[in-house]
Amino acid sequence: MSRRPCCGCTVIPTGAFGTSRIRRIPSTRTAAFCGRWIKRDIAWAAGDSGACTAKIWCTSLFTTSRRPADDCNVRDSSRLKGAVDALRPYVPLIVAMAAGGVCRLWDLTGPSLFIDEGWVFHISAAAPKELLKLVAFTDFHPPLFYLITHYLVSWLHWPQWDYRYLTALFSLTGIAATWAIARRLFGDVAAAIAAFALAFQPALIEWDRLYRMYAVLVSLGAISWWLLLVAADEKTRRRWLWWLLYALCAVALPYVQYFGALIVLSQGLYAVTRWRQSWPALVAGSAAALALLPWLWAIKVQYPHGGMVIALSSAGFSWPTVIRSTVAYGLPASWMLNAHFDLAFSITAVAVLLGGVFLARKTVLPFYLLPIAIQVGASLLTGKDLVIPRYLYAYVPAFCLCIAVLAGSWLKTRYRIAGVALLLVYGSLAAVGIPNQLFVPYYQFPDWYEVNTLLLAHEQKNDLIVMDQGAEYWVVHNFSGFRTHQMDAPAIPPDITRSIRWLRGYPGRRVWYIENQPAFTDVGHRLQRDLEKSRPRAGAWIQRRVFAEDIVRIILYGRSYGKARSKSVVNTASP
Repeated sequence: MSRRPCCGCTVIPTGAFGTSRIRRIPSTRTAAFCGRWIKRDIAWAAGDSGACTAKIWCTSLFTTSRRPADDCNVRDSSRLKGAVDALRPYVPLIVAMAAGGVCRLWDLTGPSLFIDEGWVFHISAAAPKELLKLVAFTDFHPPLFYLITHYLVSWLHWPQWDYRYLTALFSLTGIAATWAIARRLFGDVAAAIAAFALAFQPALIEWDRLYRMYAVLVSLGAISWWLLLVAADEKTRRRWLWWLLYALCAVALPYVQYFGALIVLSQGLYAVTRWRQSWPALVAGSAAALALLPWLWAIKVQYPHGGMVIALSSAGFSWPTVIRSTVAYGLPASWMLNAHFDLAFSITAVAVLLGGVFLARKTVLPFYLLPIAIQVGASLLTGKDLVIPRYLYAYVPAFCLCIAVLAGSWLKTRYRIAGVALLLVYGSLAAVGIPNQLFVPYYQFPDWYEVNTLLLAHEQKNDLIVMDQGAEYWVVHNFSGFRTHQMDAPAIPPDITRSIRWLRGYPGRRVWYIENQPAFTDVGHRLQRDLEKSRPRAGAWIQRRVFAEDIVRIILYGRSYGKARSKSVVNTASP
């Protein structure tokens, strides 16, 4: 039998005559108190002789030890040190998420809506049934993001730009998930590197600051990979909770963006290689495929028109440019105009990717990056552009893991200078690109507030406005410089003919021609050429940007040459 006194000693009587031993020396009571307690206990258990022996032993041992107060301080110090040691790996994550949050939230609502954001809110304003039809027949994405936006707008009633906070904050979960994956697979050093690499990822920062589905896709993809690892390693009943959460992610991913289906597919292939632990991932993947069947009719409608942002055979397409734009943004124009920069950048990026995959070949990392190969192959086979940078952003966390694996492994060897150099190069790209994105308009998306100010300064009451292409209509139609004027916004190539007829019906009125990304609807500039032939220029402005798709050209045309025509010949109306 054993007895435990209030001071913390345990006295265990042993032997036929009740001889005893002390299992733990007390640290918070005096030796005299301890001895008296033991004497009573042993007297009860084995007789006075055993009690005397135990009393002398305990007192002797305790009186030669340190004082109780010192022992208490040591114990408290040990506990504090243990708590600090337990929290230390989380410090880089906290700092990385804070720094990434600053980059993503800085002046987040200051810029005007991007044209894609305006389109999201236009679609989401419809009733759910009509919304599904609009997405199927006028868009190239799945409907989940639009449906969620519909209900968020009906509940929150925020200004449109404030919804950016939701996607920007959700993007921070991708940093946490990437850190957790790296820590589980490669250790604390690699986890810290991966977290900071993703927090300061220039390309993702640019798109995480928009209210679009790409920030959700990137983070949800990383979260799903982490859940897969946790669920496969869990041995208790809790594993079914992890598998349920993973299954929810797997079903949601293809409905957030179609390329999410490739993430689920690659996770299924990974599960096949670890069948015993990961077979529920195959069940979740099957559930995701079944869940997509009700939307298959819409995919058939969208497919012929999707993936046509830029033809692979066009002069404007470049594989090195795709690689550079996927992992870097905001780089100085002088760098990008250098004939050899994109090629050198791409070779370096691919080398880092392959090096990380080789070192981590027995982990999930090769499977995380597998969809890139699938999209490249599908692009070459179908001729569709499935490799524009934003379609590849979902795999940028895996690229950051490659950086972490390479740098982390080199830092532990005599080649640590190579690891330091890799981190310095990546950090330099972020240090240059991020400030350009946040503070220099030349590297930002179009500023439609500036366009509105220009119109207010030069408008006349009966001016017409035509936008080529018309997606910006959903950004500016309620602006003070636009809403009092008749507007036309051609959205597809057949609309150009209608717009030309509409403008010819008002020869006595001035026309504002506003052009942004005209290649989508008016690749031959038919609308502008007709205006040039029929009207004099009264003014011209340009909003310069580093990328052609962000440039806005504004031309004010005067009244038409010759005799005015009756507007009754126009069989159309502005939107």
